[in-house]
Amino acid sequence: MKHRSWLLMLAVLLTTSTGCALVDSGKGAMRQMTSMFRPNPHDEPFTSTAEEDEWGFVGDEGRAGQERVRDPDRWWQNLVMSEEAKNIERNLGID
Repeated sequence: MKHRSWLLMLAVLLTTSTGCALVDSGKGAMRQMTSMFRPNPHDEPFTSTAEEDEWGFVGDEGRAGQERVRDPDRWWQNLVMSEEAKNIERNLGID
């Protein structure tokens, strides 16, 4: 009986210790998570919002005979939309 209890305790100890060895430490997991948010050297560089609209003429040529649609909620668009989104809508004929 005493021999069985020692074997059972040894089996439980070995089972639980190998499971813990497979899991990263808290510090390692935190380091891995924060490294995702750091910029890498080969990431695309940040471009400023003051770029010129190099494809603006495409929408003008495609809608030559149509008038532009005006958005009545312009104040909301200025708060929420990025410059790229505004350029896309401008090329689609929405102001």
